[in-house]
Amino acid sequence: MRAVIYTRVSSDPNNIGRSVDEQEADCRAVCQREGWQVVRVFSDNDRSASRYAKRERPQYQALRTYLEAGKADVLVMWEGSRAQRDLEAYLSLRKLCAEQGIGYSYSGRLYDLSRTDDRFTTALDALLAEREADVTRDRVIRAVLANAAAGKPHGRLLYGYRRVYGNGGQYVAQVIHEEHAEVIREAARRVASGEACYSIAQDFNARGIPTPRGGTKGWSLSQIGRMLQNPGYIGKRVHLGKIVGDADWPPLLDAETYAVCKSILTDPRRKTQRDTAVRHLLSGAAVCDLCDGRMRVQKNRTHYAYLCAERFCVSVKTTVLEQFVVAVLMARLSRPDALDLLAPPEDVGEVEKARQEAAEKRARLEEWYAAAARNEITPGGLASIERKLLAEIDDADRRAEHVEVPPLVRDLVGPGAEQRWKRLTIGQQREVVSLLLELRVGKTYRGARKLDPARLGNSRWRGDSQTWAQRGLV
Repeated sequence: MRAVIYTRVSSDPNNIGRSVDEQEADCRAVCQREGWQVVRVFSDNDRSASRYAKRERPQYQALRTYLEAGKADVLVMWEGSRAQRDLEAYLSLRKLCAEQGIGYSYSGRLYDLSRTDDRFTTALDALLAEREADVTRDRVIRAVLANAAAGKPHGRLLYGYRRVYGNGGQYVAQVIHEEHAEVIREAARRVASGEACYSIAQDFNARGIPTPRGGTKGWSLSQIGRMLQNPGYIGKRVHLGKIVGDADWPPLLDAETYAVCKSILTDPRRKTQRDTAVRHLLSGAAVCDLCDGRMRVQKNRTHYAYLCAERFCVSVKTTVLEQFVVAVLMARLSRPDALDLLAPPEDVGEVEKARQEAAEKRARLEEWYAAAARNEITPGGLASIERKLLAEIDDADRRAEHVEVPPLVRDLVGPGAEQRWKRLTIGQQREVVSLLLELRVGKTYRGARKLDPARLGNSRWRGDSQTWAQRGLV
């Protein structure tokens, strides 16, 4: 008889394949004892067979194709659960073997799936395997929830930290890895000061700084952005993508720097700037007041101009527009009450209320996690409560994520703003413009020789309900 062997192991993080090798050796011994010829071996390493599995089993699918082609007379496994821990998957495989007349062998015994007793016995084993998978999943969920409630880490190590274990291999603490932590702090400082993630990634790659996972592709702008938005770096425990409480490890970034970075990186108005040699202050920031299209720099006969990129509705000379906007910006930042204008007291009060609301709901969620860890609530009941509270926490967090005055802007405020402005890079200047202005450029009139300030009348400061025209700035 032609025998085909299938081996599988659920967890093999180091991909050493020791368990599947041992399974194959046992199966070959059975084949030798029975006088079966081994014609093929299929093996899925580090793959789950439960109904909760998130990854496909390519070799199992190849096995089914092989059996459907009639290339084997008996399927040999170390135990029945190697093929599946899902009753539905078992029924499908049982039907295939019965229709093809293929023997079903595991634990050293051969079953004929056309016989009632053998169908019952193998089905019972499959049901027990599915139950074992479910029990294991429930146990893991309880452990995850208990870790979340206690603020302990779970799963992959957060870059910038290292874990300390005791003699018995028990988790003791997660502490800062100073060398890696400095990489994160540097990236945060540079983003908070207005530098683009792409520029930082290019610099890290040029300096040969290894990536968090040690890959060969190097740092990317998206990697920098994701890293600096991870709440774990301010000592917060995250579960299912949401903050659920304080972590038991020390923060790596201060709360203000983290808030500034997240505010910059999640701003929907922000356009990622890949060109580190960008030359134009308002490219992409200025908007056509007629069609809402972005304005780009193009050569217009004898000079460069900001043009409506959508329909060419409006055009204005680059130097003229930039000089006017910078003058208005410097006048505002030089005022003694500039900070009050940038951070209205009523906004700060609403932010504080949102933060308190988020903290209270997190405390309630921690109580439910603790109850689940004590088996006082079912996983299904907890899931329902968790969905509701996490949505409410997420909403409160969005309202609380308000940076009163980003450091890049705060450092410009007061007398001498113009001198400090000139010391900024073009990228930092563009970031200031993005943080403070909603710039709209209207149509000019025929024969105009200079910029009419009224063309910018519908522009406004970010967060201001009144336009520049209403405030008398133009």
